[in-house]
Amino acid sequence: MAAADNVYRHNYEDVAARFVWETVQQALPPLRAVVEEEIARLQS
Repeated sequence: MAAADNVYRHNYEDVAARFVWETVQQALPPLRAVVEEEIARLQS
């Protein structure tokens, strides 16, 4: 995720829309699940 962030912030003119969409579709759902689990754990 950090590597993607660096590309999106520093080389954004070279990022194709399909790569952004692939990231949204493939990487964000598992990340969201982990974040939600951590938030739930911290609230317990």
